[in-house]
Amino acid sequence: MSEPPPAAVRRLLLALLLNFGITSVACYALLPVLPVLLEGWRAGPLSVGAVLFLFSALRFCGFVLVDRVDFSRVRPVLTLSLASAAAMVGVAALVQSRRIAVVALLLGVAVCMSVNSVTVRTCVGEYVTDPGERVAAYARLMVVTNLCSAAGPMLGAVLFFRSPDVWLLVVAAVFALSALVTAVAVPAGLRLRTERGKAAGGWLRTAAGNREMRRTAVASFLCFVLYSQLFSAMPLYVFGTGRPALAGSLFLLNAALVVVLQVPVGRIAGRHMAHREGAFRMFGVVALFMAASFAVTGAAHLNLPVLLAGIVLFTLGETVLGAMNDQAFVAVKGELDTLSAVKSRMLVTALGQSVGAFMGGSLALATAHTWDFAVYWYAAAALGTAVAAAARLHARRRPAVSGRSPAAAP
Repeated sequence: MSEPPPAAVRRLLLALLLNFGITSVACYALLPVLPVLLEGWRAGPLSVGAVLFLFSALRFCGFVLVDRVDFSRVRPVLTLSLASAAAMVGVAALVQSRRIAVVALLLGVAVCMSVNSVTVRTCVGEYVTDPGERVAAYARLMVVTNLCSAAGPMLGAVLFFRSPDVWLLVVAAVFALSALVTAVAVPAGLRLRTERGKAAGGWLRTAAGNREMRRTAVASFLCFVLYSQLFSAMPLYVFGTGRPALAGSLFLLNAALVVVLQVPVGRIAGRHMAHREGAFRMFGVVALFMAASFAVTGAAHLNLPVLLAGIVLFTLGETVLGAMNDQAFVAVKGELDTLSAVKSRMLVTALGQSVGAFMGGSLALATAHTWDFAVYWYAAAALGTAVAAAARLHARRRPAVSGRSPAAAP
């Protein structure tokens, strides 16, 4: 398969930025409000946690359900995934009295988001060959994502508390807009390399046999368990104040800070990825920032200025994670092609986010009912501290992992 010309790659990257940006408006108008919707149905902690678990799992590894579909055709895959998401959210707005149907449709939306995300990330990994430039490209994706999603939680909260029907219809319209822009902006004819000759799941067996991939996966999993608290435990904590706009401002600050910090942090993370301590040093930094954030949140007792300080700390960790996580997997892909390495990253992300979402939905509510929400935040801070310490210790023993290691070379 011939490489596309540089002009086509530049156009593709611009289209991917538009795709991720517009889609993020819909995603983050939906995501923080979902646990509030479930709790409003008087679902118990176990039910809330289970639905959040499934949504997070499918949002990041829903592609596994359709893994035999040809993901190599870039424009059709991206367009159809977004159009399908728009249709399912629209139908959910029409059948709100049937709660099981609404949940099933939203889980279908998560699958569509997963297919879109894995394709976008694979395009960057495939067509941007220099490791430093690739990290910068992923960082730009995160900047645009957060720039466009900054108002998403505020928009979602205000619309939901006024009219759940309007909330869902607006989300559907944004998904539809993203599908239309993607169909127009992505160059025609681009294809990704895949290993279709292997049996189903062959990429997963190869990834599991890669020692460096396994170690990277464990560290990434634990960091995403911590990260997922932002959209599981945090909405349940702050929206309970009865001031949705005020609560939404925390998510707005988070997104705005990521926009400001992502590019400079991405450059710093890209330099560290070539050092001996590599990705594990960065994973430890992520966990340490998040642990500090949870400790501050627990001590805040819903005092807004203190909560804002906690969000700042959390965002610093989130920004590092967003800048280096994709490159960490691509750098140790070994015999895997880029699409399979990104699938491995998405699968690990799904597991981490799902376990974390279950914790933030079920354990956080149970802890709040039995003791106090602050107890949950302190427990999460202890977990983050342990992860940071383990990552730091492992980084000192680990051999160099650069973006162009022999194992990672094509």
